[in-house]
Amino acid sequence: MSRIEIQRQAVMARLATAARVPLAESGGVTPQLIEDVCRQVGVHPHSFRALFPDDDAFLDAVTDQLVEDCAARLRGGVAAFEPSAEAAGGSSVAFAEAAVALADSWPLDRDGMLIRADRRARALRRSDGGSAVLKAEKLFLDALVDVHSELMAKLGRRFAGSPVRSVRVILDTYERAFETWLLTGADTAGFHSSPYVQRTLPTLLENMSEPV
Repeated sequence: MSRIEIQRQAVMARLATAARVPLAESGGVTPQLIEDVCRQVGVHPHSFRALFPDDDAFLDAVTDQLVEDCAARLRGGVAAFEPSAEAAGGSSVAFAEAAVALADSWPLDRDGMLIRADRRARALRRSDGGSAVLKAEKLFLDALVDVHSELMAKLGRRFAGSPVRSVRVILDTYERAFETWLLTGADTAGFHSSPYVQRTLPTLLENMSEPV
């Protein structure tokens, strides 16, 4: 990759980062949003469309970055996780500790959930644009399969069935539970204490796995 391309990618990444909060608050790419993020990054608004030909291209860049960041946080959380002595032997304590470790890794946040939901909604309203959304979701799922498999290994377990199917169930239920948690007005940082993390997720981890 040439130095010019590296610089171009860096500017695109900075614009995507700058857009996260305003995108979550406004729910769309507007001329004002473009002007604001360009001013923050130090890019002329006329250059914005040279980097992102349309709104979907920009939203896809933001979404891809969100997915990468979520996966990175999970990898870090799982890498740091070590079951306690009390959790040895695959006891219920082990699954409870693993569930809290996943939640404390912050795989999801409010802004990211809103932006991804808006991007999916845009694609559903039209007959095109869905391939980029599906690609981002697949990359996210693939990353989560690797992370969850590493978590299982630390518990002396492995997925009993298809890892992809199992992780998809975990992801779908996690997202719905996290959304409900936010709708109640609860603090994002306290999600580890939610009924889902305390009861449902440990049960899923146990029932979807078997001893190595």
